[in-house]
Amino acid sequence: MKISKTPSAPCWADLSTSDTDAARLFYEGLLGWRSEVADGYGIFRSGGEPVAGVGPLTRPKEPSAWLPYYQTVGVDAVIARVKGNGGTVVTDPVTIEEDGVFAVCRDPAGAAFGLWQPITNPGFGVVNAPGSFCWFELLTRDPDGSKDFYQSVLGWGTKQHPYGGGGTYTEWSVDTEPFGGMLDTTSDSFPEELPSHWMVYVAVEDTDATAARCKQLGGQILVHPTSIEPGRFAVLADRQGASFAVITYTPR
Repeated sequence: MKISKTPSAPCWADLSTSDTDAARLFYEGLLGWRSEVADGYGIFRSGGEPVAGVGPLTRPKEPSAWLPYYQTVGVDAVIARVKGNGGTVVTDPVTIEEDGVFAVCRDPAGAAFGLWQPITNPGFGVVNAPGSFCWFELLTRDPDGSKDFYQSVLGWGTKQHPYGGGGTYTEWSVDTEPFGGMLDTTSDSFPEELPSHWMVYVAVEDTDATAARCKQLGGQILVHPTSIEPGRFAVLADRQGASFAVITYTPR
């Protein structure tokens, strides 16, 4: 995944949480991020570059969660395609001063995602390096419908790969550049109550050490460190329950 100003590419991720101060301390301790807050919205930085945002829940009963954002040059046009393909709009377009315009939507299976139309703020300052985002993965109970939806709404390319015991992993791409994937959660490997959602991945230098540190900081290890073809990953949750993944890539 590259930093890209290409429409439909991932360009930001932020955390909506029930306790912003606790979340800032957690991720600073876990990933070495530094944070600053202005007008109630926090920016996480890695090596001085912006990598993520954090803010309070807008609906108190909602769970804390990470949200990926995809870039657009015309948020209204994308929203029209969302509605026309069975999705819903959670938050209508909002302009953030001179930074840009954002909106939040859900695909037909219920997975939430953001749209970002930049004015002066393109989003990520760094990707792929340890401490920054590197992959975006959709877990869904409707892989065929989700594939049609995102191809129609954001124009993503897809490529199929064998996965697990006879399953298939779908790889997402923009202009042939892979940036994420999709997993079918209808198999017995996933609990039935797991809702469709986007999982964000952060690159780290040592997945095992990061998972151990997560537990020490009061978080949870949802999927223990596991080796896969690209490297070694784990799925974690912060103290407020927001899940995310970390991965150490195998050098090519």
